[in-house]
Amino acid sequence: MIDFVGDTDGTQRVLDALVARSKVIMHNLANQNTPGFKAHRVRFEELLQDAKGSGKDPGDVHPEIYRDNSGGPGVNNVAPMEELAIMDKVRLLHDVFARRAAGYFSTVNKAIRGRA
Repeated sequence: MIDFVGDTDGTQRVLDALVARSKVIMHNLANQNTPGFKAHRVRFEELLQDAKGSGKDPGDVHPEIYRDNSGGPGVNNVAPMEELAIMDKVRLLHDVFARRAAGYFSTVNKAIRGRA
C-alpha cells in the first residue's frame, strides 16, 4: 500500500528546506559586497540522516539556518559563483520534488475519478 500522507509530508519537508535554502542564497548574494558579512547556510540533509540513524521520526526534522563564520574577522565570505552553483542544484531538486508531489496528486485524482 502506498503511504500518501507520509510520502507527501516528506516531499513537503524537502520542498520547504529547498525554499529556505533559496532565500538564504538570495540573502547571501544581496550582501556579497557588504564588508564583514558572513554567509548563512541551511542544514537539513545532515539533520535528516542523524534522525534516521538514531531512530527518531524524520517528520520532526526541520531546516536549520546558521551563520558560516569561516574566514577572518571583518572578511566577507560570500563566494558568488558557489552560491549560484548551489542555487542551480536547488532549482533541479525543487523541480524533481515538485514533479514527485504532482505525481502523487495525479494518482489520487485518477483513483477518485475511477480512471486507470
